[in-house]
Amino acid sequence: MITFKKFDLREYRDCLIVTDENIAKLYGIAGDNVYLLPQGEEAKSFAEAEKLCSWFLNKNLPRSGRIAAIGGGSVGDVTGFAASVYKRGVKLTHVPTTLVAQIDSSVGGKTAVNVGTVKNAAGTFYAADTVIDVGFLQTLDELQLKNGLGELLKYRMLCAEIEGISSSETVELVKACVSYKSAVCKTDPYDLNERRKLNFGHTIGHAMELSLRLSHGVAVANGLYYETLLACKMGKCGETYFLKWVGEIKTNFEIYPLTDEILNLTLCDKKNDGVDVGFVLPCDFEFVKLPLNKVKSFLL
Repeated sequence: MITFKKFDLREYRDCLIVTDENIAKLYGIAGDNVYLLPQGEEAKSFAEAEKLCSWFLNKNLPRSGRIAAIGGGSVGDVTGFAASVYKRGVKLTHVPTTLVAQIDSSVGGKTAVNVGTVKNAAGTFYAADTVIDVGFLQTLDELQLKNGLGELLKYRMLCAEIEGISSSETVELVKACVSYKSAVCKTDPYDLNERRKLNFGHTIGHAMELSLRLSHGVAVANGLYYETLLACKMGKCGETYFLKWVGEIKTNFEIYPLTDEILNLTLCDKKNDGVDVGFVLPCDFEFVKLPLNKVKSFLL
């Protein structure tokens, strides 16, 4: 269930809370029922998930108990993973505090941890409640806003209705993205068909994120750029379409050069089946599998 309402910490005093140090300071989240994760991608590891499960055990969290993940995408990903495996699943509520978490990662029931240099290589599908307070967005710094804008750009390219909403109408944009993703996930909860289009920009984006240590949104925007370029060179979208969206991407984001090493990392993407690399490409946003050497011939 997804609810839009004002955040009230008092509503979470009877459950265990997982957040990070920055969020804890900003919103006065403290107490014996609070666990602080490292910030960012450092939180998304098996080691941190194991620490969380040990903490749940030490707190005698029963299978009927509830965990609240208050924070951005990394907090939600690793907390969701731990909640899904602890005693084979306990109740979970996401309280996303960043734009990228509100419009994307807190919706749809995916959990994840990174394995080595491969982003989201392990994870589960696990249903959770989500409580969204757009007031959190007022505290975001420029980097976190950039993160959200990268994912928002993806949704604008996927959905004409979202594209038509003014960039100043934050609440409407968040609700439209949540509605769109929820509808797609409902038709394909396990990411086998229709839901794959939500991965647009993420095959190359995830490889760039960990290889270049970019923020998620900047990496996704770069992924959108290169995957749209790939579609154009393959004749899947026209030059007018390409110039429109590439122009918008370049206006808002720095484009980093692709390397052979970065493209080699796409072989580890979880969408792959066999030796080919899986992509979702405009304009039809259908899933295609391409030999890596063919991708390199177009992009390098």
